[in-house]
Amino acid sequence: METPQDTTPRKRLTSEQGVQAACFLFELNTREQDLMEMAQRAGIPCDADAEVRGKVIEEWYGFVHAAVVYGLQNCASNGIMADYLRSTRVLLTQVAQYDADRIEAFIDQTFAGYIGLMARNEQKQCPALFFRRTLGVSDLTELPKERVAFLSGMMAITMCAILDKLNAYDFVDEPEEEAPCDCEDNVTS
Repeated sequence: METPQDTTPRKRLTSEQGVQAACFLFELNTREQDLMEMAQRAGIPCDADAEVRGKVIEEWYGFVHAAVVYGLQNCASNGIMADYLRSTRVLLTQVAQYDADRIEAFIDQTFAGYIGLMARNEQKQCPALFFRRTLGVSDLTELPKERVAFLSGMMAITMCAILDKLNAYDFVDEPEEEAPCDCEDNVTS
């Protein structure tokens, strides 16, 4: 028996709209209050330890940023993905108040760890990386299974939500418009 297929036309996004949508997905999935609730349910002691709190936020930013880039790699052009990557500095300055050095470290270390796993289709290793970097736990068997399962589930749900949202769009690369040239106006006497 055939199942009816969704025939709803997908919304078309220009390059600029695609980058805006990607930035919005990042911001939506990195709200600090939500992160602290998630960390508490995962048994990460953020309330009592400001250093751990900072690590949780930065690691989650790295994971979400990697999930958005991974999603764009799968459904948008390289140009749109590159434009989103170029917007990273502005995004992290606005959302996280990072300075230039911290942004560089974030890109080279935090983000690189998660996007590397995703590029190798090793997303299941993201929770281990997260716990290793936030709590210094190298073996997940050291943690209660419920904590690991909760964080794993949150990461899977977040990644799927980002991929589903990005896959709901048709990303359209507009050809760059060439400015009309009136050569006579450019000649100086």
